[in-house]
Amino acid sequence: MLGPHHRDRHIDTPEGIHHEYSPSFVRLRGHRRGRSPTPPRAAGVASAKAAKGCHKTHTCHSGGRTGSGTGGVPAPITVQIDPNPLVETSESLVAAVIQVETSPSFAGDAVNISSSQLQTSCTLGGTLFANLQGVVAPPTLHESAGSIQAILDDDGNATVVVQGVDCAPGPSVFEADLMVAPFYTALTTLNALPPVVTPPGITGYPTSSGRVTGGEVETGDTAASGDSNVIAIFYVETDPVYAEQKAEISSSQLEGRCIRGWGWYGAEGTQAFGPGVNTGPRATALIDNDGNAVFAFFGTSCAAGDSQVIADVLAGSHPTYVTTFTVLPPAPTI
Repeated sequence: MLGPHHRDRHIDTPEGIHHEYSPSFVRLRGHRRGRSPTPPRAAGVASAKAAKGCHKTHTCHSGGRTGSGTGGVPAPITVQIDPNPLVETSESLVAAVIQVETSPSFAGDAVNISSSQLQTSCTLGGTLFANLQGVVAPPTLHESAGSIQAILDDDGNATVVVQGVDCAPGPSVFEADLMVAPFYTALTTLNALPPVVTPPGITGYPTSSGRVTGGEVETGDTAASGDSNVIAIFYVETDPVYAEQKAEISSSQLEGRCIRGWGWYGAEGTQAFGPGVNTGPRATALIDNDGNAVFAFFGTSCAAGDSQVIADVLAGSHPTYVTTFTVLPPAPTI
C-alpha cells in the first residue's frame, strides 16, 4: 500500500469493477511537498443519525455517541478515524485507519464507507480504501476507489484504511452507511493539517476501538468479514536532517502473531510480506522533508497481545525508535 507508481489492476468502484491505471496501496507516490505527519493522541469518533428516508416504523435513533456516565442513549453506529488530526506527508499523502462500530445484530451486513470531500480534495486519483475481506492474505488486498463496502463481523465491527495523494489540507467529512434497514448513518470529520516538524519517535494507530481502550480490536470472524484481521498505520518521526533517506520497520512479535500472513507497506518505499517472522529484507519508507515516514500494516489470523515495533533510520547515526502496539481480541465496541 502507500507508495508513486500506478499499476494496472482491477479495483472496485461504486459503479462496479473496472480495469484502469490508479494509485495503489502497494506503491503510492505523488509530488513531494515536505508534508509531515502529526502524531495526535486523540481519535475522531462520529455521531450517528438516521438515514434519509428512514421509515417511521423503523427504530432510527439520532444524536452523538453517549453512554459514558451521561445517561444518554448510545448511538446505534459510530465511525472512528485514527490518527485525527493528521498532517500530510511528503506527497501530500493522507493515510488513516477507519473503524466502524455498530450492534452485533447487524453481523454479516454491509456498511458503505466514503468521503466525497476528501475524494475531491485529493487531485491525484482521489481516495483509495483497502481491507483484507475476500482475500487470503497479503500481499493481496481488497482495494476500492472512492468508497468501500465492508462486511460487519459477528461483533458489529469493520476496519479499513483510506489513503489519498496530493490532498489539500482541511476538514473532510466521512460517512458510514448501513446498507440494510434501518439504514443508520454515522459521520465524523478527518482534519488534514499543513506540515510541521514533530518530536522523534514511532506511533501506531489505532490505540482504541470505539468504547474499548488500550489497543485495536481486531475484526473478522466469518468467511465474509475476515479472520482476526489487524490493520494499522505507523508514523515514524525523526530529525529533518534525514530527509530523502530511508526508514525501515519491523516487528517479529506482530509478524509472528499473524499466522496466515502479514504485509508491511512503506510510503514511497518497499514492502515486506509473511507468514512467519520476517527473516528477509524489511519494508522501507522515504523520509520526507520534515523527517517523517509512514507505513501500513495488514495482518490476518492474528493472536491478541502486545507487540514491540521497531523503526530504524538507514542513515547517519542510525537512530532507532520503539513502540508497543496492542491487539485486542474481537469484541463488541459500542
